[in-house]
Amino acid sequence: MPLALYPDIYASGSVPQGWIPVRGGTLKYPVRNRAVLRELRRLRPGRWKKVIKKGNFGEVHYFEHESGSVAGVKFFPGTIPS
Repeated sequence: MPLALYPDIYASGSVPQGWIPVRGGTLKYPVRNRAVLRELRRLRPGRWKKVIKKGNFGEVHYFEHESGSVAGVKFFPGTIPS
């Protein structure tokens, strides 16, 4: 499971242009999968969180390091609010 490290979610290339996060639509919790956490700590030692961020037309799921770097960015399209 190779993961790449990025400075932010937009640098990953997974988040489409025009996507804007919704205020209050962010969920953060500890990484529970030990294999994933081991891989993340291989990239950068320290604390990691799993983040789900809702936006104007979809959700972005990723892992966030305490430094602000991100890894494993995935975009899930949703309905466009009217």
